[in-house]
Amino acid sequence: MDISFNRDAMTEALQRIVGAAEKRLTMPIVGNVRIRPVGEGIQLDTTDLELAWTATAPGEISGGVDSTVSVRKLLDVVRAAPPDATVRARVDGERLAVGFGSSRFSLATLPGADFPELESVAIDEWLTVPQRLLRRLVESTMFSMAQQDVRYYLQGLLLVADGATLRVVATDGHRLALSEADLEHPVESSQECIIPRKTVQELRRNLLEDETPVRVGFGSGQISFDFGGARLTSKVIDGRFPDYERVIPVEQPAHLIAEREDLRQALNRVAIVASDKYRGVRFMAAEDGCRVMTHNTEREEAEEGFPAEYQGPPIEIGFNLTYLVDVLGAIGSDQVRIELRDGNSSALILAEPPDRARYVVMPMRL
Repeated sequence: MDISFNRDAMTEALQRIVGAAEKRLTMPIVGNVRIRPVGEGIQLDTTDLELAWTATAPGEISGGVDSTVSVRKLLDVVRAAPPDATVRARVDGERLAVGFGSSRFSLATLPGADFPELESVAIDEWLTVPQRLLRRLVESTMFSMAQQDVRYYLQGLLLVADGATLRVVATDGHRLALSEADLEHPVESSQECIIPRKTVQELRRNLLEDETPVRVGFGSGQISFDFGGARLTSKVIDGRFPDYERVIPVEQPAHLIAEREDLRQALNRVAIVASDKYRGVRFMAAEDGCRVMTHNTEREEAEEGFPAEYQGPPIEIGFNLTYLVDVLGAIGSDQVRIELRDGNSSALILAEPPDRARYVVMPMRL
């Protein structure tokens, strides 16, 4: 029951899949990686019962091996080997002996037959997108997902494939982020699902900043992301996502255009005295100048102006400072456009010139 593999290739595979493992006291095996032969290589599986990774690493493994071992300990051991070294292992009873050079390790194992697996479902439709594109969509919206909200359907990312458009949406009920892109090959039928937060984080961690393709598969109650040598499969959130199109403002009578970095720095500076609890900032826009100001319960204040081109009646409106900073961090252009109606209506924030991402921030009373 021998195993041998290249240190670098195994490190890469384990680093990809380690995020799915979870050390539960009631079920220690979900903190392990299942190791077994597949084709000419080694199959590696991790899961937390909600999402699962399956990866293949090159190596030699005897046909009788089907065991599990702590994925984090195995990763640490393999990573400690010299670059490009050959690592050898042997399953002996309830132990995995791992060695390279003069180093020897003995790790506890559990039977592979006891390893839990996500129920396999048929994929209704696959679509292929460049990893760079999907990464951009995820990064530009994921910050708006709700955290610990009783509305569980807000604690994830809505992914919609409709015709030739791929759209990603997130909202926590106080702000909304939407970004979309064109698909090279339109989907045959409209597909949508809500991806859980942890799966979104795993996806973001593994997407490359290049044109390498990733296949996205929609199934009943599941979604899969096939990276070629590895596949991420996850349950989806069973719930009805809000009608996001209804809350996106249209035909706002006032707008301003400002340098994104100037506005971000102004907000960060006034944040020094902002209330830790409410994080409120007063946003004032008029043709003779724009500025932001805030205060706290100790009656400390901060105010700063910033250059902007403003058209419309004078408006004074309160926002959550953190929400504005998050949006500015997600926008990649040098300038931003903020469209306003009045002091009680949501603001629409766009890149300038506009791209296919839209951000809505609700006002707050100060």
